[in-house]
Amino acid sequence: MSRRRRGGHDEGGAHGGSWKIALADLMTVLMVFFLVMWLISVVDPAEREAFIEGLSGGGPVRDEVVVELKEQPAQVELNPLDLKPPASVEEIEQAMSGVDSNDINIEDTPEFTRITLKSDSFFESGRATISDNTREQLEQLGETLSGRNQPMVIAGFTDNRPINNFQFPSNWELSAARAATVARTFIYMGVAKSLIKIEGNADNEEVAPNTTGYGRSLNRRVVITIDKTAKEVSG
Repeated sequence: MSRRRRGGHDEGGAHGGSWKIALADLMTVLMVFFLVMWLISVVDPAEREAFIEGLSGGGPVRDEVVVELKEQPAQVELNPLDLKPPASVEEIEQAMSGVDSNDINIEDTPEFTRITLKSDSFFESGRATISDNTREQLEQLGETLSGRNQPMVIAGFTDNRPINNFQFPSNWELSAARAATVARTFIYMGVAKSLIKIEGNADNEEVAPNTTGYGRSLNRRVVITIDKTAKEVSG
């Protein structure tokens, strides 16, 4: 009889402690939930995506370079006495000398200079982030274009394959984000932001059929059109 009472007492004690385990599990879940909500509110979209991929086992969190200006530089004031003449093709080629000639095309006319960058070499697939080497080349180009009274349009283009992920609901957002990445790099290097316009064109204005992989790669591009009609201002 006494053993049965002890057995009953022990069994009751086990039930009495199980609620503590359940409560601890609930508190852990709530803590993780609020941590995730806090991260969503404060972390940059690209960093948040990498964090989520790391948690979900989608691959290691890579050390990416995101051209994100945490502190916006002061707006550049263009002093007419300090303006340089329009950038020459030679200066642009020198700035981009580290880029494979197959990944860039420079078109020069009396009215404009047009630089076409192959997105596959400058941006990761489906992303608007750039590598260290690419960032260095774009910074050199931005430095070359700074201090000149040359308006420019930076336009992003994609192929016709749809994209729909956490960061980019469609190719419109992806193409615009890539153009904005280039624009932010130029502004960081001293180009007046008042001279820059960006466009996101998605898969419009294709330059090759999207029926082949090669054609799609040509359509994935960022085009920088620089106005050459602005003249050097002298005092």
